[in-house]
Amino acid sequence: MKVYAAIGHFRDSKNMVCVAMTQNTKKAFMQDCYGNEFVPYAVITESMLDKLLACDNCMDIFEQVKKMTSNYRVWNDVADYIEQCSDIILDKMETAKKVEIL
Repeated sequence: MKVYAAIGHFRDSKNMVCVAMTQNTKKAFMQDCYGNEFVPYAVITESMLDKLLACDNCMDIFEQVKKMTSNYRVWNDVADYIEQCSDIILDKMETAKKVEIL
């Protein structure tokens, strides 16, 4: 099982949040998100999170976000969320890993 995190919003809200779960494939993870009425803008794997955390400035993060989603309207918002809330994303991914082990 792999750990995935998605940045987006729930259908009834426009507040950007992050959810993380373990799943076998990215496609199955996306289906879980849609089933829970979550609209993901970008999906992050553990290796992508490591790459994002290693970025030196916000433009490097922005360039990675452009590769993760084709929705150009949310590029700035997702990049800002990653830059400001990377500790939350990391914590949620670690928690999802621990829950999967149990």
